[in-house]
Amino acid sequence: MTPLPRAGALLALALASCATTPDAAYLRQYDAAEKAGRPFAPVTDTQPAMTVAEAYRLQQRIVQARLRRGDRVAGYKGGLMSAASLRQRGVTEPLVGVLFASGRTATGAAVSLCGYRKASFELKLGFQFARSVPSNADLATLRGAVGAVMPVIDLPDIGYRDPDKYGAADMVAANVSAAKWIAGSSFPTASADLDTLSVSLARGGQRLASGVGRESLDGQWQSLAAVVRQIGATSRQLKPGDIVITGRIGDRGWLPPGDYRADYGPLGVIPFTVAACGR
Repeated sequence: MTPLPRAGALLALALASCATTPDAAYLRQYDAAEKAGRPFAPVTDTQPAMTVAEAYRLQQRIVQARLRRGDRVAGYKGGLMSAASLRQRGVTEPLVGVLFASGRTATGAAVSLCGYRKASFELKLGFQFARSVPSNADLATLRGAVGAVMPVIDLPDIGYRDPDKYGAADMVAANVSAAKWIAGSSFPTASADLDTLSVSLARGGQRLASGVGRESLDGQWQSLAAVVRQIGATSRQLKPGDIVITGRIGDRGWLPPGDYRADYGPLGVIPFTVAACGR
C-alpha cells in the first residue's frame, strides 16, 4: 500500500494546486511590482467579475504576507468616503484598508519617493482608540472609546498600470493603496469641532488643497462609524492603540519633491519634505 504523505508534503501539494489560480497569479504580480517599484495590473483585468467581498480575501493575504515579513498593523484607513466617490465606483459602503506600522513617518521628516509608483497626498483625520469597540457601536459608544484625535496626511501609492482607471474591487485588492502616512500630535476629541475644522496644504508657500472636516462622508464621527463597521464586516477587531483615519478633506493631489506644510488650525501644523529617489 502506498504510504500517505506527511503533513509537510500535504501542505506543499496544497500550495502547488493553488499556485496557478487567478488569485495566486494576481498576488504574485502585485508583490513583484511592489518590490520592483513598478505599476501593476488591477485584479479586474484578469477577474472582471470579482466582487468587493472577494477582493477582501486578497487583501487579507497581502496583509498576512506583510505580517510574516515582520510588519505590524497600526490601524485602518477608509476609502471612498464621499457620496460622489461611492457613486462613481458603483458601491454603497466605504472601503477599508490596513495601515502598517512601517508606513508611519515622523512629522518634519523627509519622505523618499523611492518605491513609489504614483505618490499622492490626502489630508485626513485620525482617531486613536483607547479601548476596543464593537463594529455596530452607536456614536456615543464610539466617542467614548476614542482616546485622541490627530491630523494625518495620508501618502498613498496609486500603483495601478493606469492610475485613472480602477474600480472598488481593485482598490480593496490593492489594500486601498496604503503606503506612508504622517500623524501629527494627539489631542482630546473635544479640542475642536471636527466637522468645521479648516485644513490646508501648501508646497513652497503655494496652496495645493484646502477643505473642512465635514467633507468626509456625513461628518467625521459618522465617517468613523462607517469605517469601523467595515472593519467588523471584514472579520477584523479594533484593538486599543489602533488608529483609524477617515476620508480626505479637500482634493487629492500628486506629490512632487519639495517642502510641504499642512495647517490643521487648532490641531497644529505638519511640516514635511518630499525627496526624489536617490537624494
